[in-house]
Amino acid sequence: MDVSNRRSGEVWSAWELARALMLGVIVQAASNTGNTYWDFINGADTVEVGGGADKDKVLKHKGVLVEGQTTPTAVFSLTMLLYASSAILMLDRLLASVEIMGVYTAGVALSHFYTADPVRLKYYALGDLAIFIAFGPLLTLCTTMLISPAAGMRGDTVGQVLTLSIPCQLICECILHGNNSRDIGEDTKNGLKTLANILGFDYSRMLFISMLSGAYLIAAAFAFYQSSPSLLLVGVSLPLARDCISRFVRDANLIADMPKRVAKLHMAFGMLLIAGVLIS
Repeated sequence: MDVSNRRSGEVWSAWELARALMLGVIVQAASNTGNTYWDFINGADTVEVGGGADKDKVLKHKGVLVEGQTTPTAVFSLTMLLYASSAILMLDRLLASVEIMGVYTAGVALSHFYTADPVRLKYYALGDLAIFIAFGPLLTLCTTMLISPAAGMRGDTVGQVLTLSIPCQLICECILHGNNSRDIGEDTKNGLKTLANILGFDYSRMLFISMLSGAYLIAAAFAFYQSSPSLLLVGVSLPLARDCISRFVRDANLIADMPKRVAKLHMAFGMLLIAGVLIS
């Protein structure tokens, strides 16, 4: 089923949109399971998890590998199966378009080598940038090229789509940055260099607040620029954002589940943004 955009007149494929959604979920899942495997193998995940600012404050690390719920081989196999599934899902479009092949390959490579040997971008303070690019502009561009090849080759359309995706990208980065900030103590003891432990806890908190604030400000600016007040619907999620900020503190118990709360904010913000776009 195809849908016509009443503003641009371009035809958007509903099937390709569904495929793009499945692709994003599968690659994200592969990245998560891969991160679990490589962090365990490289000694970054132990039975204790950092409590934020103090390397001596730790909590029990609840994870399938550190708790022995499954084996590293099983997690690695699942990771490879997920990546293979994403390629099979995209096979016809990958073979038909060099552009889609390039964007897909770059995104998968960044998500995999976020923690995978021998690159291990996360351990050299490049993980934040890698995830931002992989699940930000690359995933957005791939989605646009899938659902409307014509729109995917138009600079103005791609520019608008990429700009509108920045708020969600910032909140997605907040999930990762919040997780790394929580684990500053653990990562420091293990000799890992993340953006969070380079900045330190206080500056990491400032960056976190800046990114969350930036997401709402960019959405508001786009609403004004495009004369689309419905985009301001994202403001409904502000209470969730305030709760996330309130938990970015040195108290190990408060910060423990903060990344999960940011993930819930990301879902709410994204759904509200989609609703705003559809209404406009």
